[in-house]
Amino acid sequence: MLFSELYSVDNPESEEWFDPILHQDTKLFIDPFLIFKTNHPLFSDVYDEMMEFINDVFNLIAKSGGNKRDINYKKAVSMLRFHEVNELCLGYSTNRNGAGPGPKWSETIASNISRCIDYSIFELDHMEEIGLFSIGIGPDSISDITANIMKDKLVVYTQKICKTHDIPMKETILKNASFNKKFRQWETEKVLLPVNPYKDRSTGILLVPEIFLRELPTINKDDFLSSIMENSILRSDLNFEIDQNLKKEDIAKIALENYKIVKEYTRKVESRNGTPYDLIKDPKMLYKWYIIAQSITNSNPISIKDPTSKEEFLELVFKMAETFKNYVENKSGYKLLWDEKFTKGKSEESVQLLFNGIVEQYCVANGIDLTREVNQGRGPVDFRFSSGYQNRVLLEIKLARNSKFWHGLEAQLPKYLEIDKLKEGIFLVVIYNENDQKRVKDINSRVSRVNREQNLKIKTIIVDATPQKPSASNL
Repeated sequence: MLFSELYSVDNPESEEWFDPILHQDTKLFIDPFLIFKTNHPLFSDVYDEMMEFINDVFNLIAKSGGNKRDINYKKAVSMLRFHEVNELCLGYSTNRNGAGPGPKWSETIASNISRCIDYSIFELDHMEEIGLFSIGIGPDSISDITANIMKDKLVVYTQKICKTHDIPMKETILKNASFNKKFRQWETEKVLLPVNPYKDRSTGILLVPEIFLRELPTINKDDFLSSIMENSILRSDLNFEIDQNLKKEDIAKIALENYKIVKEYTRKVESRNGTPYDLIKDPKMLYKWYIIAQSITNSNPISIKDPTSKEEFLELVFKMAETFKNYVENKSGYKLLWDEKFTKGKSEESVQLLFNGIVEQYCVANGIDLTREVNQGRGPVDFRFSSGYQNRVLLEIKLARNSKFWHGLEAQLPKYLEIDKLKEGIFLVVIYNENDQKRVKDINSRVSRVNREQNLKIKTIIVDATPQKPSASNL
């Protein structure tokens, strides 16, 4: 459910704030560079506050000499104890409560900062430079650091929106609600926020301007590498073999050993306009899948009767999955799975998001529990459908172009079923072109062999997302 749906906000598309999906995080992140570029009156000083904070941490770790037992180092680690800001409904998590940084996350950041100091880097010009120098600090980490430091402003921003739209707020406990500069410590506070009923313990909701959101930070390792690749002088200055397949740790090594080049790169980036993620076009379908899925299920109701056996439950899930197939093949849904020029089919994750949105509506209406990316001990299965313990079905989605396509059918899904002590599964395949069609031509015989040899009941669904569809008049 969208925030605007829950709280009956009219015309949310005309608002400047991101309208979050409350029951599932959207894989977008707050980009510090977009805050650096903003002239928004409430957030205009946030970037300076971030840099003051991060450079204070650098100063403390420098004073400690890298000694983890030193009081300055310990204080720096305590300052870096950020919490994932579940209130934003952003990030990588597919469940309702966010993945959250691990307990040693602050120590990892401190260790990376100490490494920077070893290379005589004592302060940063841009906070997200830490992502260039470090291993294990990705866009989610950068976003969480940013969101924690600006959280007090996000509270004010959200409260203002709620007052404008008469949205009720409740007192909620907010970790890292503010930072006490005098004592260099985070403070938990009780604040008034709208409540998210889909999160545990009635978590509050924080709203953020759309213009701050991106899929990756503007300053990132891949862009840094591309900048070097484009500059022959920079390439020649480096005592390193440069190519686009360079590992992340090698890029970090280049950045640490050549801070002058990092500064040249960030100055070049500063000359650009900030470019937030385009939520209207949504090229990766990270967000619109929910709105599209609602429209599909509302216009395509299906009749479902309560299953009385495992076989009937499998057929029920199969029927819901076929709704997705029918939409893609017969109602122009395939267009959503391609880029604008039909030159490249979208990723497995984009397919999974749209599929999830469609079947989720049917599941909610019929009391079926749908869980995405359930970890089975050997990686996550894409979907688990359940109604009580007896009625359970696992479903795996693969693009036919995926190099692990056959492995998914013949090894991966059977292993997931074995771990879950199940026989019933569905293997859904998406094809984008003629080569994909050729690749799946033997799928029926191969799934029959898997079922026979492993005593399973796997059913297959082939979804034809090829763009050349014959018109009804030519059929």
